[in-house]
Amino acid sequence: PTFPPIPATPHTPIYTKKCLLIAGSRTSTRYKNPKKKKTQKRDLTAVERAFAVGASMHSMGTNKEIAALFDPPTTKDAIAKLVRRIRDRADQEGISITNPTLYETLPGRGRPELLDDAQKKRIIEIVTQDRAHREKEPLQAIKDGDFDELPPMSVSTFENVMYEAGYARRKPGWKPPLTEQEMQDRYKWALAHNPDRYKEGDNLGFNFRKCVYTDETPARIDEQRGMQRAWFLPDEKYHLDVKHNRVQKYCKLQFYGAFTYNHKGPCYIYGHEKEDEKVAAEAALARENAERRKQATSAQYHARAALQEIDPNDRNLRSRKHQYTKKDNYTRRA
Repeated sequence: PTFPPIPATPHTPIYTKKCLLIAGSRTSTRYKNPKKKKTQKRDLTAVERAFAVGASMHSMGTNKEIAALFDPPTTKDAIAKLVRRIRDRADQEGISITNPTLYETLPGRGRPELLDDAQKKRIIEIVTQDRAHREKEPLQAIKDGDFDELPPMSVSTFENVMYEAGYARRKPGWKPPLTEQEMQDRYKWALAHNPDRYKEGDNLGFNFRKCVYTDETPARIDEQRGMQRAWFLPDEKYHLDVKHNRVQKYCKLQFYGAFTYNHKGPCYIYGHEKEDEKVAAEAALARENAERRKQATSAQYHARAALQEIDPNDRNLRSRKHQYTKKDNYTRRA
């Protein structure tokens, strides 16, 4: 649309066409300049490559004339490189220059791959051979020389190989370990109480409604913390080289519960303190605080006696310990 010119005065702002288009209508779009391509170069199709090679090899025109026939036109150097590349591939593969596969676009343009399929498979075998290699950091694995038999690679190359194969550094699974006797007992019990022993739905198997299922949850103290990761596939969470055994190397408070079919069993929990328990706990804490106060007072008395025998110039009065106050007492939380 065209707009009448706006006379410019000292108090009248100058509006451009872009501003009027935005302010004049809610449905108008912001003015955009047409995007210009940075270069006119493009990849030739398989038919265009075959035409260029055939015209050049049969001297139907110079490379400059052949390049001018394309839309947009290419360069004579591109035609020369194309003919030379096609000839070299035909000689290396031992096929005719008329083979259509020579003119197809090659997959994976750019630098050649550093590792072939066999080398990538070997990397996965090295990483997944045991627990130590699975949990090792990528940079540490390369520094330790785990892949010295393979071409030198970066951390990104190693990680890309693992990611392409479906591996990732995930949190390992945790399960309590079973002894051999426990495994045998469970196996015998399962064989003796198979619900589908004869036929499904005939009620000749074991009635699992009479079973009582128990579970527990711990409150751990001094537990090993920190992120633990290992290389494994999603279905290898409980692999022997991945999972960790739940061993009791720490102090914990255990809470147990039970349930059966259509019934919830008791669960032992810590209840509220009774009045006599609170009085006994307060008395024990008071005795402990009195003993601590007595020890602190005695230590201060001996310290002052020692300072009397030291030369005043050698005393460091700024580092004197403060006296024992109520702030130093142990208290019970509500």
